[in-house]
Amino acid sequence: MAVTTPARERTRREIVRQAMDLFQAAGYNATSLQDIASAAGCSKATVLYHFSGKPAVLAAVLEPAAADLADLVKAAAELPRAAAQELAIERFIDLAVEYRGVVDVLQDVIPVIERMPEVAPLVADGIRLTELMAGSDDPIERDLAKFAINGLLGECRHAQERTGDDLRRLCDLALRRLLRRA
Repeated sequence: MAVTTPARERTRREIVRQAMDLFQAAGYNATSLQDIASAAGCSKATVLYHFSGKPAVLAAVLEPAAADLADLVKAAAELPRAAAQELAIERFIDLAVEYRGVVDVLQDVIPVIERMPEVAPLVADGIRLTELMAGSDDPIERDLAKFAINGLLGECRHAQERTGDDLRRLCDLALRRLLRRA
């Protein structure tokens, strides 16, 4: 494994930070590796030194949210169904508010995300979260949970329109009305 120097780590972090800003402002599909390199103040070759391609940059952008989602799914999986549903709902609300920008980026790649092996664990955890939030094996309950999640994630994209507290209240109210208790 290559030794990481502080300068290399700073460059990598700057690439990820600039990629997040560009993905959020212009969309994943409209952002090129050259755009990211220019914004980060480095060459495209430097971006490719740190990442194997744009999907790998996306995975790095999504990594903090993906790690928190994985922790949530792991914690909920150890609980009885009703407690797992409650934890999933509460933490989904927190994650949706905390990672509003990431949600915005994700919405742009949803149609092709399953073809990106770099984010496969995030996709699997998202599916598992939906199952946990449904609190049931009933396909209609799971579809309702998916509907609720997608709708609320759509609301999270418009960060300037709601405060974090307003968004938390909306998510909590909507999820508790839509999802029956297990």
